[in-house]
Amino acid sequence: MSFQLKKILVPVDFSETGMLALEHAGHMAGLAKADLLLLHVMTVNQYHFEIPEPELHIENFDRLNAIVEDRLNEAVEMVRQRYGVVAKSMSARGSVSREVTEVAADENIDLVIMGTHGAKGFEELFIGSNAHKVVSMAKCPVITVQTHAKRIGFTNIVLPIDRTAHSREKVDIALRFGSLYDAKIHILGLFEASEDQREYDKLQIVLDQVQHAVEHAKLRFTRQTVKGTNLATEAMRFGPTVEADLIVIMTEQESALTGLFLGPRAKQIVNHSRIPVMSIKPKEGIVGDFNLDGSTGAF
Repeated sequence: MSFQLKKILVPVDFSETGMLALEHAGHMAGLAKADLLLLHVMTVNQYHFEIPEPELHIENFDRLNAIVEDRLNEAVEMVRQRYGVVAKSMSARGSVSREVTEVAADENIDLVIMGTHGAKGFEELFIGSNAHKVVSMAKCPVITVQTHAKRIGFTNIVLPIDRTAHSREKVDIALRFGSLYDAKIHILGLFEASEDQREYDKLQIVLDQVQHAVEHAKLRFTRQTVKGTNLATEAMRFGPTVEADLIVIMTEQESALTGLFLGPRAKQIVNHSRIPVMSIKPKEGIVGDFNLDGSTGAF
């Protein structure tokens, strides 16, 4: 069954990146005629509330709730006026990543769009940003945006492809968004520098299949193969050369035995890409390389 975009969730923390994510979501909801849900999560500790001014102490819950409600109403009205989208809003208290993923599951959300400041150093290695955690835990695709992504809409979509079976799962969703935005799809074959000519030839067969799917969708495209030792770096390096405004990746999640976690390549792209990233969780039960007869699933 192909991807359907009917319900979009936007975590709103009233920051610059959070409001930018809301702009992307409002524009997308208008194009797709999708429902839009805004969620603000209040994280409370003994020191402060994670909300911009004013700073409030723990006894000011009623006032805080009123401020949050006013801010959410303003955001809902902005989306209505700017994009013609009637949105709903809700608030919760607790862990941002847990609340977002739980609401996404409870509300049958098809896509989460959220702002991120990225992560680096100790945080990147051991903790991760809220966006990083949501990408890792959510069952639906997640688009993360940083403040660099000022242009609203996706007209140049990078589709990195290697020979792993999961890599192909992103094609249907990428084409859905390509059609929604009348975008150009940039097929990027990723080839490990240590691999030989035989592996390169196999990758070209996979890229032929992807190209056929893009042509069938009647979308404009480019195709290129790059070789390197760090494929995440190569994908991020390629983006600006085609003025990309979205990179579509798989999260490289492990099996339930090891728990849900963001793979090292996906983590690097989510945390460091200046271009918005759509992260898609692989389906369970698919392992190994592409079967060249297409038996891992039809486009």
